[in-house]
Amino acid sequence: MNKKGVTLIELIVALVLSVLLITTTSGVIKSMTQKKKVFADCPELQSWRLELAARLRYDLCRSKEMRIGAKSLELIGFCGHDRITGEPSQTPVYVLWQLKKEYGYNVLIRTEKPHGNMDELAITPKSELTAIDITTIAIGTFTGHEQDEKTEMFKLNATEQHNNNNESDDWATVPKVLKLIIYGTKNEILVNELIFR
Repeated sequence: MNKKGVTLIELIVALVLSVLLITTTSGVIKSMTQKKKVFADCPELQSWRLELAARLRYDLCRSKEMRIGAKSLELIGFCGHDRITGEPSQTPVYVLWQLKKEYGYNVLIRTEKPHGNMDELAITPKSELTAIDITTIAIGTFTGHEQDEKTEMFKLNATEQHNNNNESDDWATVPKVLKLIIYGTKNEILVNELIFR
C-alpha cells in the first residue's frame, strides 16, 4: 500500500511530544528568570552600588565648589578621610573623581589630597579604585520640574576629544539639590537619586 498522509495516531503522538517539549522549555525559562531576579535583588551583589552612591553623596554634600570636565569631577570642600583608617575626618581636601580606560575596563578613580592651610606638598595624594564598568555619571541641578532639569555630564568615551561642551575651567558653587545618575557599560542605570545638601 502506498501511504500519502499521516495517521491519526502519528498526529496524536507528535502533538503529545510537542506539548511535552514546550512545557519543559517553559519550565527551564521560568527557572532561569527566577534565578536572574534573585541575583539582581541580592543585597550582597548590589552593595557596591550603594557604597559608590554613598561615597559620591558624602563628597558632594561636604564640598563647597565643583568643576565638571569631560572625564572628571573636581571638588573642593570638607570631605577628607583619615589616611590610615579611611574614616571620614571632614578635613579640607581637593577631590578628583576621574573616569579612565585601563586595561580594557572603564574605571572610576577617586583621588584625594589636602587643600587649604595644610602643607599640600608634604602629603602625597591618595587614590583608590571605586568602581569598574561605569561609563557615564550625570550630575545636575534639580528644580522639582523634570522639564526644567539641567544635567551636566562627564562621560568616559575612548574616542571623545578633551574639549567637551560640559567642560568648564571655572569653579562653581555646589547646588543645594543635585540629581545623580550613574550608568553602567550596557547603559543600565546603576544609581539614580536626589542629593540634598
